[in-house]
Amino acid sequence: MPLIRLLPLLFIIGCAKESLSETPDDVLAKVGNRIITSKDFLQRTEYTIRPDYCKGNLYLHKKIILNNLIAEKLLAIEIEASGVNTLNSGAAAFIKGRKEQSMRQLLYYKEGYLKSALEPEEIRHYYKMASRTYNISHFSFPGGQFLDSVKSALSDNIPFEDIYRSNFGDNIPTREVKWEEPNNEIINQALFNRSVKKNEIVGPFQLDDGSFFLMKINGWADRMAMTDKAITERNEQVVNTLKERKGLEVYKAFVAEVMQGKEITFNRDVLKPYAVALSERFFRSRKEKESAISGALFNSGEFLTVEDLRPLDNDFSDLTLFEVNGNAWKIKKFEKELLSHPLVFRKKKMNAKEFPEQFKLAIIDFIQDKFLTIKAYDLELDKSFEVAQSEMIWKDSFLAYQSSKLYDQQSSMQNRHIKMKPIIDKLQDKYDKSIYINTDLFEQIKISNVDMFVTQSNVPYPVMVPNFPSYTDDSYLNYGSKLN
Repeated sequence: MPLIRLLPLLFIIGCAKESLSETPDDVLAKVGNRIITSKDFLQRTEYTIRPDYCKGNLYLHKKIILNNLIAEKLLAIEIEASGVNTLNSGAAAFIKGRKEQSMRQLLYYKEGYLKSALEPEEIRHYYKMASRTYNISHFSFPGGQFLDSVKSALSDNIPFEDIYRSNFGDNIPTREVKWEEPNNEIINQALFNRSVKKNEIVGPFQLDDGSFFLMKINGWADRMAMTDKAITERNEQVVNTLKERKGLEVYKAFVAEVMQGKEITFNRDVLKPYAVALSERFFRSRKEKESAISGALFNSGEFLTVEDLRPLDNDFSDLTLFEVNGNAWKIKKFEKELLSHPLVFRKKKMNAKEFPEQFKLAIIDFIQDKFLTIKAYDLELDKSFEVAQSEMIWKDSFLAYQSSKLYDQQSSMQNRHIKMKPIIDKLQDKYDKSIYINTDLFEQIKISNVDMFVTQSNVPYPVMVPNFPSYTDDSYLNYGSKLN
């Protein structure tokens, strides 16, 4: 069972450097006009599921992984050189969306993260908190009479578990909470910013969606960093996490400045029937998932997007859904733009009655991202190495797959590396003089043997990296030249 992990935005950008437009120092390989960095190698290795033939952490597996990353570049170069048109409008829109998501993340990095400042005292405080893991019981509930009854029960000293069972009739949910995880800010304030007691009941707190949250602190465990290496790593983690969280607050002010004077006006006569029609298709195509309030609160990784929308009829597509600063957005334009920016819903699970309002909020966030993207282009962030590299990785992954299908239409995920191996051997020979490998850097890289699938939260494209490129199980690096 692979481990699913959520990463914050900082991990997209990586470590800070003087100029984000410069090629980094960790170039592992050059393949023609393509570059593979050690960061690329590790992310493609650790952030997605590898096939069995290179799943381990042996040196043999490292070489197979590098061969596949180089093979992906060779296949992409080969199909480009052939002149075959493989990027249809949908693929081009997807790659454009990936690029612009990276631009917005880089915009946050420059205008938020880098401008955040930390105090020594808060670093010391959260260094201690970073060692702690709480075990809590919790539940969420609506306001109104339900809230009044919960407050009354608490004032009457009715046990926490009895309050839950009397209303839900099941075992109360429990979970572990760590400071470094992307929890709701309410959770962080309640658990990590003050002294707490075992069996203390905290709340109820009101959440952004109007519901309320109550928890009981069952206990906690502290994990002390014992070695110099562990102490250094924890301190770096605390500094990075604090800078990211404070950077988000700085960035909110920047976003407010960008959005100043921007106005969106919805055409309610169109929005309501359009949202109802989408809601029917939306819920019909999805099975019920686990508790959404809990999922949203703890960022559990449920991402809801509206995909492959189609207008109700030809006349409907020409209706104006909303206006931005007086400029009309017809439904056909809106749906076309969604190809590069799927909607991201604030609430991770909702019922049909809630859908229209959540749909409206998702459109507002979508428009905000449009203006932030324009700002990123104005700052020429599309020319940065990080953005160009991210775009190239996704593009080459798509091109390589299309290229492999031209060689063998019948291959599958299970046997593609076997059928494509002789093709890759020939391409290694063909492009031998255009391949350079930094073997010294390669020797320093360490990999794990843990299956992991990494995603980001609250972005149009949550998956961090493309699927692993499975084109060969060859472990020989007997081609190319040494990159100094």
